[in-house]
Amino acid sequence: MSESNAEGMMNPEPEREVVELEKLQKSVEELTKRVVKLEAERKPDPLGWDDIAQEIVGAITFALPFLFTGEVWDVAKDISLERSLAIFLMTMGLAYLLLTKANLSNLKREEVFHVPKRLITVALISYAVSAFLIYIFGIDYIARFSPLQYLNATVIISTFAVIGAIAVDMVR
Repeated sequence: MSESNAEGMMNPEPEREVVELEKLQKSVEELTKRVVKLEAERKPDPLGWDDIAQEIVGAITFALPFLFTGEVWDVAKDISLERSLAIFLMTMGLAYLLLTKANLSNLKREEVFHVPKRLITVALISYAVSAFLIYIFGIDYIARFSPLQYLNATVIISTFAVIGAIAVDMVR
């Protein structure tokens, strides 16, 4: 053996470099896993069954307190169909702004005929939940609602149900 080769065998530098290289490789792998996880979190959330369940929970949670107030019943008895329609349009406008323009959450933009899917599901769920709650708790019977008053009460209570459905759906 030559003298230089013997010195190479005695020198621990190559082994230390291998150890450092392995540590560096593990660090790179860990950073790669973190980046992949962050990218997955940034992906927009498509509408799914979990979102539908969240919307139902939000609609029920926000509708229930208003369901049992006599003031809502009185307003439902006194307002006209035109005012009820105005409340409906105002609610849908607010829901549209919250879902599409507010950027409060990382929701995937999915549309059906240029209408956001989440707006459709939120509206259908909120109005169905409100009408069902009025019926199941017998509020229509207790307050002696006519069919128009039942509709008015559904529209009023659904204003809060829509907000609740959107709020809970945006929570990730």
